[in-house]
Amino acid sequence: MPSLAVSRSAEEPLTPQKRRLRSNSTAAPETPFSSPTKRKSPRRCLDSTPSSHPNFSTRNDSIEPISNSSKSPAEELSEDFSEILNWNPRDASQVSAVKEALHVSTAPPTIVCREEEQRRVFDFCRACVEKEQSGSLYVCGCPGTGKSLSMEKVSNKLIEWARDGGFDPPEVLSINCTALTSSSQIFGKIVENGYVKVKGTAAPLQHLQNLYSQKQQSSSSKMLLIIADELDYLITKDRAVLHDLFMLTTLPFSRCILIGIANAIDLADRFLPKLQSLNCKPLVVTYRAYSKDQIIRILQERLMMCCCCVPGTTPCSFPPTSFGAVCQKSCSCIW
Repeated sequence: MPSLAVSRSAEEPLTPQKRRLRSNSTAAPETPFSSPTKRKSPRRCLDSTPSSHPNFSTRNDSIEPISNSSKSPAEELSEDFSEILNWNPRDASQVSAVKEALHVSTAPPTIVCREEEQRRVFDFCRACVEKEQSGSLYVCGCPGTGKSLSMEKVSNKLIEWARDGGFDPPEVLSINCTALTSSSQIFGKIVENGYVKVKGTAAPLQHLQNLYSQKQQSSSSKMLLIIADELDYLITKDRAVLHDLFMLTTLPFSRCILIGIANAIDLADRFLPKLQSLNCKPLVVTYRAYSKDQIIRILQERLMMCCCCVPGTTPCSFPPTSFGAVCQKSCSCIW
């Protein structure tokens, strides 16, 4: 009996074996001290040499190794855009052209995203010219929303329409109120540059009031379109200058079309209560702040002016996602 016990222990291994599955019964037996096979990640498998694969026996097989690109995704995306567009950020002439196109002093040939506001202003001025009657309009909105540039485009369009339609085109007088030494000087500018004949030594305001209060002998007098920019500089303590300026359009024989431009939205309600009581409140056109999509469209129209952009493609070297993110950040700063 002791001999049987010794022979049985000699046949069995000293360490217990792991339990094997039935599906793995045909696999090679594991040694008592064998370590489990480590699993390689897919990235390590791609970087492995051809000899590590079981189908390859030598190291010098004719297979091209996978190249590891050291460029970041942003650089690769920038190269893709450079191939699509003829844009080179290292070209000084192209960078200068883009800066000039995006500068605030560069007037674009067309004003986008302000078609409705320009249509309202043009319809108002056209009705005044057709009926030969005076009127006042107040344009307000945040700075940099295209108010002054829109009025310039509308005045040019109004003159072209009057000539094509057989009407007498109005005289246009643009006044920047920031250049005035005093608020009452605006009446002198109207008399000097507004094609108004001065008789006597009366003050400019009194002369205008007398002129538009009586019927003019000459029927060939033209309509006068006054565009007063930065109108809030005329606000005085008694608000007399603003009131007298808008009252010129309410006189019985006035041929004056007044367009006031300012940033304050409620200027007409706060500073011109007398006009509202006389039912002479000016028409108000508000320029709202640009949205993200409108800023994207404006920048695209500006960049289309550059000779380095290819027609039919996005006129920018930035990815669309980054382009939209910049515009969204600008909108958040405005609002």
